Amino acid sequence: MIAFFFVLQVLLHAPDDVPQVSKQFVRIPMGKEVLIAVKPSMITMSTGIAEYHPIRRQCFLSHERSLRFFKVYTESNCQLECLANFTLTKCGCVKFSMPRNMDMPVCSEDKIHCYDRAERQLLVREFKRVRSLNAGREDSRGTESACNCMPACTSLVYNTEISQANFDLEEMLLAEGDTDFLQEYPGSQMSRLSIYFKESQFITSKRSELYGMTEFLANCGGIFGLFMGFSILSMVEMIYHFTLRLFTNLKRLVKVSDK
Repeated sequence: MIAFFFVLQVLLHAPDDVPQVSKQFVRIPMGKEVLIAVKPSMITMSTGIAEYHPIRRQCFLSHERSLRFFKVYTESNCQLECLANFTLTKCGCVKFSMPRNMDMPVCSEDKIHCYDRAERQLLVREFKRVRSLNAGREDSRGTESACNCMPACTSLVYNTEISQANFDLEEMLLAEGDTDFLQEYPGSQMSRLSIYFKESQFITSKRSELYGMTEFLANCGGIFGLFMGFSILSMVEMIYHFTLRLFTNLKRLVKVSDK
């Protein structure tokens, strides 16, 4: 007797990302009913942080980081392209699922061990590089990896909540009045997958500067006003007394001395 077991793999990803089922997926076993509640998480960017350097803001704008095989920059696409370039350097070919052009050969079955090892080596290299850069500095926000794959300033990610239960195929067929299916295909198993949005609306997050020039001046004015009774009107009065009033008094003294 030969038994066959099938397992489905489902991946939810943003439209701009290339799906990589080998890394992030939801397993759908046979004989189960799986419910996936989707909650989008979107990050946008304020116009104020566009003036900062990408290392400082820790994200790339669409025009700041161009990719060879993708028109739209995302962190996932950048990592996949970096892996393809690294695999080509180590093995002389790329995996069939990796992005490539006509000049890049596809690895045959004798290179499976090579591109698996290259993926592990790249991961270890990135980890060691970031760790060595962070060892000599307390603040690691300015650290740049060799692949240089920081997140995009505007991104969309789908967070999921998964629940599953046993799926009774026989009871479902009896409820629908279908009694011939199991007779024709005895021992059959099915799975049912339902994907839905958890909420009809979602709240986006926004990247923005914590303290800009406006916030800095407002805080300084508030501190001066609290401890010194200082205000913008007081500054105008000081400028008046040290400039125009002083000039007027000096002019009067000169006239008195001439008389």
